[in-house]
Amino acid sequence: MAKKHKAWIHVGMPGPGDVIEPALAHHHAALVELGVASAAQTTAESFRAAVEMTRTHKDWGLKRGDVEGQWTRLVRRARKTHCDLVFSQSLLALASDDQVALLVDALAGYQVHVVLTTGIDDEAAAAARWARACRKPERLHVLETDGLEPAQVWRAFGRLVGFGTASLRLDRLPAMAAPLQTLPEALREVERLARLNASLEVRLEELDRKRRRARRKLRQLA
Repeated sequence: MAKKHKAWIHVGMPGPGDVIEPALAHHHAALVELGVASAAQTTAESFRAAVEMTRTHKDWGLKRGDVEGQWTRLVRRARKTHCDLVFSQSLLALASDDQVALLVDALAGYQVHVVLTTGIDDEAAAAARWARACRKPERLHVLETDGLEPAQVWRAFGRLVGFGTASLRLDRLPAMAAPLQTLPEALREVERLARLNASLEVRLEELDRKRRRARRKLRQLA
């Protein structure tokens, strides 16, 4: 019987673990060479998938159609690589039991592992919800990030999933917001601004698709 591929889902709130989502997207091509497929290839893709799963599209000024089917599409694309799958998005920390179950349903055939970074509000409740998704307690991994630099978190995450990070540099990633990360109100503001930016990226992508469709129609009419 063929060995199941693993699906690694990173769940965490703002903090040093923020580096994981953009790093996975930035290095998605190199990661496949290491046997790991990042489900999202941009942070806009991961944001859109998390918004779909948590049903928060209205909160971000999006329509249901802007995000519908996003998670399934990302998983389907990752399956084609025949690699382990990995995904990171902080909004998933707020997912309900039903939303967690829906996300995991799309991962049929994978052995699901969840990486929980510390600093989550109501951490015990989030751990309980995601532990049920793992099915076995040893598949829930808690990654302590307090006092760590982003590069250290990225390296620790890679060791856990099973890839080296020496060649997967972070110096070209968007600047990480930090020394205020110990202040809850500041963190909430950083989170709000980051998600607003991702929401704008989604809208820009949609506008770009509409422009391309319009140009194709004009060429057909010419």
